[in-house]
Amino acid sequence: MLRRLCIGLIALATLCAAGAEVRAQDRFYVVVFGAQPHPKQLRRTHAWATFVRVSGDPADPNAPCWQHTISWLPATLEIRPLAAHPEPGVNLDLDRTLAVMRDYGAHTTAWGPIEIGPDLYNRSLAVKARLESGQVGYRALTSDCDLLMDDCNHAVASAGPEFGRHNSPLFRAGKPAGRRLARQVARRGEVGPGGADASWLLARLGLPRQGVEVVSP
Repeated sequence: MLRRLCIGLIALATLCAAGAEVRAQDRFYVVVFGAQPHPKQLRRTHAWATFVRVSGDPADPNAPCWQHTISWLPATLEIRPLAAHPEPGVNLDLDRTLAVMRDYGAHTTAWGPIEIGPDLYNRSLAVKARLESGQVGYRALTSDCDLLMDDCNHAVASAGPEFGRHNSPLFRAGKPAGRRLARQVARRGEVGPGGADASWLLARLGLPRQGVEVVSP
């Protein structure tokens, strides 16, 4: 209970640091990513998500917005798909993740933006705080019962049932994992893809200039 309270306080502090106080008219979005090289190599695959809060008119490309990313990788950035034991992990921001994927020789696809509710957004902040607390290890393949380690897929899905958290085989790593996460949150989320048009967020995140393919969830 104390640990959960501490994580909640860290998440609240992160939310306050991310921008001004959340207002009733704020809208929330997620963009889900998957990356892999061709031909596919498991040690060069990854899935992650960037969460965005927009203040004011969500159709205004100049509206203030704040973003954070759940991108869980080994601290060495060397993925070992069959490693038996967890190792120290690192949560990267969006730009750093895209740079690592380029170093991997991987092609990145993005699904979104998908409008979500404030609860999922706030839970994603709690996940970010948990990953960055130093209490969670990385392993390329984990299960739902592993409380002290995550793979990249479970790190995103642990934000809530909207992502349909469950075990995924290794052959679904990379783009298949990202596609599944995006479809789950689009179908099961509080808002889904039918909300206000916020496609301008893709440019604000810098995706077109970084060669990211964007598809509908």
